Amino acid sequence: MNEIHYGRKRSGIKKEIEAKLNDWFSTIDDEALRKKVERNTIVTGGCIASMLLGEKVNDFDIYYRDQQTTIAVAEYYVSKFNAKNKVDVAEGVTHYEPKVQTDTIKNIKGESENRVLIYMKSAGVAAEEQVEYDYFELQATDDKLNAFVESLAEAENDTKDKYRPVFLSQNAITLSHKLQIVIRFFGEPTEIHRNYDFQHAMCYYDSGSKELNMPAEALECLLSRTLIYKGSLYPICSVFRAKKFIERGWRISAGQLLKIMWQISELDLKDLKILREQLTGVDAMYFYQLMRAIGDIEVDKIDSTYIAAIIDRIFGE
Repeated sequence: MNEIHYGRKRSGIKKEIEAKLNDWFSTIDDEALRKKVERNTIVTGGCIASMLLGEKVNDFDIYYRDQQTTIAVAEYYVSKFNAKNKVDVAEGVTHYEPKVQTDTIKNIKGESENRVLIYMKSAGVAAEEQVEYDYFELQATDDKLNAFVESLAEAENDTKDKYRPVFLSQNAITLSHKLQIVIRFFGEPTEIHRNYDFQHAMCYYDSGSKELNMPAEALECLLSRTLIYKGSLYPICSVFRAKKFIERGWRISAGQLLKIMWQISELDLKDLKILREQLTGVDAMYFYQLMRAIGDIEVDKIDSTYIAAIIDRIFGE
């Protein structure tokens, strides 16, 4: 007999999120920052969808409604990470610690966007267990990378400091005990969701108003396990996300796939800035390797045959 998973009620979801946030807020030792975070935190994405479906919550995705809070939180946790993960450097060798930067980029619609990112000159990522992570610099796969990051963030049997930074990428900070702070996007929920691709992930909790918002369209997608593509600034990322959902039993129509393909067709992927921006949306280590592999190649030499050969060499496929 198949095991039955019952979804959570609104009150239960709200209570769990508030308990998680309050537990995390209590560990922020900068009082001014803690008050900013309490007012400006948005929880959205897969965690609420998982609770509605009665599935395991892998992590809680945290966003902020303004750039000021995003920068302050990023600097706070990058500083803590650097303080606890000092590297002994041989004489004459420079160690580049992660640092927070801001930048302005143009998205695929030609709109200028303010961006907060974590700059790491060497591997493009940093982990609490950096020696173990070095394996992935040459042999990375989505499954191995995700399993590694999840193992760092798990709460079970973790006797170290709660909600400490354990993994940094350009776009996000993973804290222990299943919390991920996304610094790539910020704004009100409607602004954050402009960067989302599928309708079912657009439920959110607002820590300032203490409101849990669950749009009817999102609930319908969850009940039917159907992927509805709303359009995204990062359609390549949506292809990889769709693949993962399909492997978990979700469905997507040919029409929805065509919407993704159409948006990808409008991208000039021979422009390395655009390609980098799109693949950064995937936020996987091996795409960092791909960009490093093709970064010094003349644009007129980049074609589908060349890219296929590079991908086969890196991924071993």
